[in-house]
Amino acid sequence: MSAHANRFTMDEVRLFWDGVADEYEHENELVGWVHTQRFREGLRRLPLEGGMRLLNVWCRAGGAVPFVRAAGPGVRLVNAELSFGLLRHARERHPDESFVQVSLHELPFEKGTFDAVLSLETLEHVPDGVLFLAEIRRVLRPGGTLVMSLPASAVEWTSDLNDVLKFHHGEGPHRFLAPREVKEMIREAGLSLLEHRGTLFVPLRYGFCEKLDRRLSTFFGGGPLAQFGLRQFYVCRASG
Repeated sequence: MSAHANRFTMDEVRLFWDGVADEYEHENELVGWVHTQRFREGLRRLPLEGGMRLLNVWCRAGGAVPFVRAAGPGVRLVNAELSFGLLRHARERHPDESFVQVSLHELPFEKGTFDAVLSLETLEHVPDGVLFLAEIRRVLRPGGTLVMSLPASAVEWTSDLNDVLKFHHGEGPHRFLAPREVKEMIREAGLSLLEHRGTLFVPLRYGFCEKLDRRLSTFFGGGPLAQFGLRQFYVCRASG
């Protein structure tokens, strides 16, 4: 285990998400663009080309699938999910797509299988994040791209507040990470960081807030205030 490993286990993470699987999509629909922003912003950083091989891990109930198909109709997409409950919902919602149940510490793919990996709100839930990132590095081709999003440690208070007020299903076993630690983990896993940007400074469900948030992210997302964005994006490259 790496020095960045957490105290929770993979089984504990899976059991939590199995427990909230039936309510997951409904609760996220209630917050509108605040939830789906991860898909638009993630794919904006990952130009898709027809025929490219894309791994979507952790795919949850398949929320990213329509966004991927709209952005890159010819992409060869594989969706990987830890939770059996979420996997069942994903297959029901998208019966023509490829879904695989995985452990986040050991991905069942050959070395260099994928041109790109999309990983949204995953790293903070993985017992050993360096091991997870090293697995992503292994399954990426040399020069392949990883785009991931996750909250920063500076906004852990949002999870604590939700535990009291019950806005949504909650985070389950997790540890929000400071950008500095995420960058250390990226280096240890053998990936090169191309971009880090904080987003979601205005986490209100009203539609106009997304445009306002994008402007704030342009001005503040790349500097010291980036850590106060509720959703951090990291773009990485697998070295040759």
